[in-house]
Amino acid sequence: MFIRVLIFFGFLIVSTPVFCGELVRGATVTEVASSSSNMDVFYLKLSGGTGPCANSSVIFPAIKSQSKESYNQAFSIALAAVSSGKKIRVHNYEDDSCHGANFIGISSS
Repeated sequence: MFIRVLIFFGFLIVSTPVFCGELVRGATVTEVASSSSNMDVFYLKLSGGTGPCANSSVIFPAIKSQSKESYNQAFSIALAAVSSGKKIRVHNYEDDSCHGANFIGISSS
C-alpha cells in the first residue's frame, strides 16, 4: 500500500507542470494599459485565441517577472502586437491564472 501511495504522489509531483503554462495562443491584443487597479502591472485585453484566457484579459505583474528588463521587454512586445495586429501567446509559469502572466511571444502567423 505504501508503494502505491508513493507512486501516486510521484506522478502528482511530476505532472504539476502540466497544470501551468500557456494561458492563450493565437490571440489578438485589442488594448494595452500601463496599469490596472492602481497596481504595478500591465494589462492586455485579448480577442480570440485558444486557452483559459482566450477572449479575456491578461495581467502581467511586475513582481512575477524575471527582471525589470524582462518586464519592459514584455510590455514592448505587447505594444508591438497591438500596433501590428499580430497574434500572441502568453504563459504563466506558476499556474493558469490570467492575472499572473510572465511571458509573451508575438508571431506573424
